[in-house]
Amino acid sequence: MTYRFCRCQCHPKCPNLQGWYLELRPDDAETVMKVHKGVTATYWAKFGMDPHIDPTSPYNPIKLAALWLQGVERFLLVGETILVNVNGGLMPFDGAIILETIGSDNLDWNTRFDDEIITISRWPEGKHYYLCSSKYRIFVPDRHPTFEDANKAALRFVPAERIKSKC
Repeated sequence: MTYRFCRCQCHPKCPNLQGWYLELRPDDAETVMKVHKGVTATYWAKFGMDPHIDPTSPYNPIKLAALWLQGVERFLLVGETILVNVNGGLMPFDGAIILETIGSDNLDWNTRFDDEIITISRWPEGKHYYLCSSKYRIFVPDRHPTFEDANKAALRFVPAERIKSKC
C-alpha cells in the first residue's frame, strides 16, 4: 500500500509553520486503524498510567485514544479527508495549503528532530518491544517482535547514540 504524505503550511499568515501530514481518506479504514494504534501507544508512553487506577483522570490513555478516534470519525463519516501529523494532530484537508506531496510504502512521517531520543522498552515478562519518542512521535507498527527489530526501526529516525534501552 502506498501512503500519501503532504508537506503543509498550517496557516496562511505563518509561512514558516510547516509540517508533514498523512492523508487519511474516508475509504481507508485500514490506515485509520493503524494510525489509531500508534496514537494509542503514544498516549500510553506519554502518560504512562494504568487506566484501571483512576478511570476519571483526564489523562487516561484509553479515553484520550477514544476521543482521538471520535474526532477522526466526525470528518470521515461525512466523506471528508483529513491530514494527521506525526503526533496525531488533525487538520481538515479542504483548505490546507499543500506545498509538496510524496508517496511512501512506509507509514513514517518525514520528520526528524535534532534532539529526539527514542527509548526501546517492554513490559516485564512481555514478548514485544515498544518504541517511545521524547517528541511523542507516532510509531506504526507500535510493537516489534525482537529487540533487534525495534532497534532497526528506531535507527530510521535517530542515530544509534540517541537510542536508549529499558530492557
